[in-house]
Amino acid sequence: METERIYFDYNASSLVRKEAFNLLESINKTYGNPSSIHEEGRSSRDLIEISRNHIANSLNTCENNVIFTSGGTEAIDIALNQNNGRIIINSTEHVAVFESAKKTESIIEILEVDNNGIINLNKLESMLKKGPALVCIMFANNETGIIQPIKKISEIVRKYNSYLFCDAVQAYGKIKINFDELDIHFMALSAHKIGAFSGSGALIINEDIKKIIPLTLGGGQEFGLRGGTENLIGITAFGECAKLIDEIYFENQKLKEYINILEKNIESFGGFIFGRNSQRIPNTSLFAFPDIKADTMLMKLDLAGYSVSSGSACSSGKVKKSHVLEAMNIDDKISSNAIRVSLGWATKKSHITNLLNFFEDIFNKTVLE
Repeated sequence: METERIYFDYNASSLVRKEAFNLLESINKTYGNPSSIHEEGRSSRDLIEISRNHIANSLNTCENNVIFTSGGTEAIDIALNQNNGRIIINSTEHVAVFESAKKTESIIEILEVDNNGIINLNKLESMLKKGPALVCIMFANNETGIIQPIKKISEIVRKYNSYLFCDAVQAYGKIKINFDELDIHFMALSAHKIGAFSGSGALIINEDIKKIIPLTLGGGQEFGLRGGTENLIGITAFGECAKLIDEIYFENQKLKEYINILEKNIESFGGFIFGRNSQRIPNTSLFAFPDIKADTMLMKLDLAGYSVSSGSACSSGKVKKSHVLEAMNIDDKISSNAIRVSLGWATKKSHITNLLNFFEDIFNKTVLE
């Protein structure tokens, strides 16, 4: 009998929610190009605007501030293209931000973090005193789950006449985000992180921004900021999942409980929790066992039916040294053993129990209730 696999890699991509799948039949009945003026086109346009409204409502912002993209990476590209020749990047940002910044050929400065993964606010202010910049601060880290103090950061950025870009791909749906209240200038989202399909995302733009330089021209879609026929299925599924945002927040309560159980036992087995003393998103735990390399542990877990990762999934698919843990001054001997467990809507308490039983067999220690 084949062993049932258990999925623990929601930060890489969520399992698709039934609400996303349920849309396919209804979309097929009225499918048309959203820019066409006939009935099918108008119906498709309506679906896109309804989705835009759902996403805007989930962030407490205006629907005109939501620009649909092909995903988080494209949203990052557009945002970083809006710089004044100087970009300040948090040292634990996603690799996509670093790569996008390089393409702009701007001056790039790195803002360091402390051992808890939190940026130095005083250092940020001293850097901005030298002149305006586009400041890139990840809302919540994809590897550690560590949350940055975005409101305080935005106040400093505004004080020095600069722009703030937040990669909120991992934060969205895991913590409440009030875009207007936080006073962020640009924010990236990705649909497949909250249970919709990959290939769709959004850039949220502060209404104070009067002019945006687009990367993709063409047919003038998305208010002229992102040309090309819209991904109707992807956008509509994204909107359906955004409509569930309050339900998703409720799910997070149980996920936090599960993570607490997991981490209590990981420590009893001799494991180390990265970012233990920092505020983190409720579904994520990055940990390591001193004597077991990540690639060895990943292989054991995969063979036993557990889908986990060593951190970011957006590169070569190989286990690499984590630039995030390096920026936090974590010793290479322990950082090379890092394993990430990230939970989601289909995670059950029994899944955590099964995983802990797996570790119990390896370390010959009793699971704590």
